[in-house]
Order: sequence, then structure tokens, then C-alpha cells
Amino acid sequence: MARDTQLPRVLVVGAGPVGMVLASELLAHGVRADVISKLRRQSPHSRATILWPRILELLDRVGVGRKLVDNGHYFDQMNYYSNKKMIGLIRFDRLRGVGYPFAITIPQWRTEAILEEHLTALGGMIDYDTTFVDGAQHPDGVECRLQLPDGGSETRTYDYVVGADGYNSVIREAFGFRFAGRTLRTRLAITDAEIVGETTSSEAAYYLTRTGNMVLAPLGDGIFRVGASVPVGYTGDTPDRAFFETLLAERVPGARRLGEMKFSGVFTAHVRSASTYGSGRVFLTGDAAHAMSPSGAQGLNTGIQDAVNLGWKLAGVVRGAYRPELLDSYDVERRPAVDQVSALSTRLAKIGLYPTRHQTLARDAVYRLGTGTQVLEKVLAPRLAQLDTHYGPRPRRRALVPGERLPLGWRESSTAPVLAVDRYSVLLWPGLQYRYERWAALAEQLREQVTAATVTDLGGRPPGPLLSKLPREAHALVVRPDGHLDALVPLDDRTPMTVVRAVERTLARHVLPELAPAPQLAGLSAQ
Repeated sequence: MARDTQLPRVLVVGAGPVGMVLASELLAHGVRADVISKLRRQSPHSRATILWPRILELLDRVGVGRKLVDNGHYFDQMNYYSNKKMIGLIRFDRLRGVGYPFAITIPQWRTEAILEEHLTALGGMIDYDTTFVDGAQHPDGVECRLQLPDGGSETRTYDYVVGADGYNSVIREAFGFRFAGRTLRTRLAITDAEIVGETTSSEAAYYLTRTGNMVLAPLGDGIFRVGASVPVGYTGDTPDRAFFETLLAERVPGARRLGEMKFSGVFTAHVRSASTYGSGRVFLTGDAAHAMSPSGAQGLNTGIQDAVNLGWKLAGVVRGAYRPELLDSYDVERRPAVDQVSALSTRLAKIGLYPTRHQTLARDAVYRLGTGTQVLEKVLAPRLAQLDTHYGPRPRRRALVPGERLPLGWRESSTAPVLAVDRYSVLLWPGLQYRYERWAALAEQLREQVTAATVTDLGGRPPGPLLSKLPREAHALVVRPDGHLDALVPLDDRTPMTVVRAVERTLARHVLPELAPAPQLAGLSAQ
């Protein structure tokens, strides 16, 4: 690829799903993104298989949500067993206010292939066999020394650098980020395999026993992801068929045998977090920034949330549309959000390995009661689906507050407003007692005067999940490009121009006075 040194550019180190989502966001907004990877993809086998509802929504925004769904396997229920007896379940098809009331299982290699195809369509490419060696930050850029495929080296200067290079991140090490935490004692074994006589359904299941646990998740075409905690005393790295069939007999009801095994492996889980996710012009995303227990399958999904949160901010700052200070909010927002997800994963891992009869009886009773009352589903389903991601203080009562995800998306819809991809959105809510004879004039004035955002009139028919939380009084909802509420601006009986100025002042906290012209966004979200 010819390199135009005049364009502002970002170096993304790491070509996994997180790095490619971030690079796609940047490229779609006209920001040059160089993606490098030390290794070519050597194996079609990987750990991450589940994409949850909120992440499918955000991948809609990037432009690949529907394609991933079309190439994945639908599932909408998680079942829980204890000592081979079913104790509870969670259904995701009853989630409200979500574009995808289900999850998909999809091998990570397939996710990566789809994302790379999308990246290429946006004009990007991945420089394989290219290694980040070292670098130094300066006030106006980051100087990076790279080792090229031919063994030579080259020094390039980038506006920003993002480490999406996994648990053993060279970016984290090179720029002095601390990475504190612990290693979990329990090792985990995985394989993708056919289960003889079993048809792939829309349900995944956890099997809990006092000697260990197991998970079976359908991948489609008769194949299942089979995961299990490794018994004490096993020291191998490539468990065979007998290993998994022994654990199936001990932990899962019914006689089950494995057919063809695609691969097998053992890994150790860690719970760690970087001291900060951003330092000057260098940022960390995904496993480079945090590691968590695999219970709940949250790791990759959390990394994609990182990529979207950083991506729109970084693209806007580099384009000159947003104030540079906006980048400080990446660490402020994502670290508490990741800590909450990690705490949930650790908790699920702990209760899934309770060793005593007293603990398991208490856990099983909670699952049964929670399932019967649907409290388990109401509490746990939004958290597993990552729909409860919130950037700021959570409300004590059911009311809209800045930082929360709005139940809106970026796909064309005849029943709900569509959010803008490349800028903020302003949603006008007339309230329940607004004087409607003045509303049309006010809405038109805002559309004409507020040029830094897309203005949409909600009228009297916003989507139900949003209507239940809207205030009685008229307000403008200022919504970020990632679908989280930025601010609520009251629209009282002031003059239209006063209202316009109030909305503009709110936007001006992050948006520069002259919005940088957006490029053609052919690859982003209008799916």
C-alpha cells in the first residue's frame, strides 16, 4: 500500500477483532489507520465464540452486524445444571429495546475473516509479519520503530498509537503501562467437536458439579464448543477424546460421545487490568488493557466495546471535529465498565466451582427461585448481553440519565429514530404537556441552526422502551455517536433561539465550533 505521509494517521498494533473494529471505524471516517500484525493467522481455532446483543448492535454501527449474524449460529437461551439436574435458565429473546434479542456463536476465525473483508472494502489492509519494536512519545506524535517482513526496520511517526495486541501486549510494555492482577488457579480445556446424536439447538448450557464444571455451546452444523475446568492432577496441554468423554460422563446428563474433534487445548485464565487505558497519544484496548475469567464469555465482547468507545472519539479528534480532551474520557468510562464486567465473570466462575454441599444447595435454590420468578433473567440477562453498560453514575429511579445506552440503533427502521454514525444526534421530545402549536417551529429552527448534529423530532410516538423513561416535560436528548445519552436539555417556553443556543452550548463541550467535513461513510452502518 502506498503511504501518504500527509494524512493524519493512527497505528493499530494487533489484527484481531478488536483492532479491526477500531481500524474500520477510523477508516470509515477518513482517518488513515495502519494495522500491523506480528503473525499471520496460523490456526482456524480460537477461544472466543459468543457475540452478545449489545455487541451485535455496535457491529451494526461499524457495518458488519448483519453479516456476522448471517454467518453465525443463533441462540437465545442459557440453561444451568447442577449435578446433572436443571436448576435454571435465562432467555434472551424476552429482552426489550434491543435490536438483537439473541446472541450468536461464531468461531473467532470467521469473525476475523468478515472483519478483514470489511476493512479491505474501506481501503485498509493489514501488514502481516510486521513487528512493533519500540517507540517514543512527543508532543505532536509517536515515533515508532517497526521491523518489516524482509527483516529490515523502519521508523514512522503516527498521530496516535493503539495497542490491540492481546494479553502479552508489546505496546503496554513499551510505553510503561502497569498490568496488575492475578492468575486463576483453575485451568480450562476447550475443543470444538461433534457430539454424536446431538443436534445443534438455540440453547447453550452450563453444567456445574463440585468437582468441576462444563459448558456446551452450539456452533451450528452439528458442532459444539465444549469447555471444561481441568481436574487437579492433569498436566497435559492437548486433551484427547477420552479426556473430554470422561468429563462429559461425570458432569453432563445422558450418555454422550464425541465425533470429530476440530482441535483441543488448555489455557490459564487471568484477571488483570492496566493502570490506565490511555497515556498521552497511546491507548490500550481489549486484552492488552484487561483480562478476565472466561465465565460468561465476556472478554472479546468487552474489547469490542473498548474499540467503539475509543474509535468514534479518536476519529473525531483526528478529523478536527471534537476537542482533544474528549479522549480523556476513554479511560474514565471504560475502566469502571470493564471492572464491572470482570467482577461478574469472576463471580460466575466462583459460584460455578463451589466445592461444598452447603454452598451448592444454596446456589441451586437461588437459581431455581430466580428462574421461577424471572428475577434471574431480569438481573442477569442484560448484564450478560452487555446492555447495561453505563458511562457515569447510575440512577436510583427509573429515569433517563447521561451515560446510559438508549434503546436505539443505526439500522434503518420504520418504528424508531435512527442514530447518526458520524456525529451527535439530537432527539426532540415534546413532553406530555407541550404546546404543540409552537413545537413545529421550534423543531424546524433547531434543524436549521444546529449543524454539528443530526436533529430528529420524536413527536408523540417514540419507541416503547424509551417512552417509559422519558420525562413529562419537553427536552432535547443529546446522544453520542455510540448511542449513549450525553445530556438532557430542557425545552421550556423560552424563545426558539434560546433553545438553539442551549443545545449548541451542550454540544460545544466536545464538538469544535466548525465541524470538520465528514467523508463519504459508505462502509459504516447504513446497512
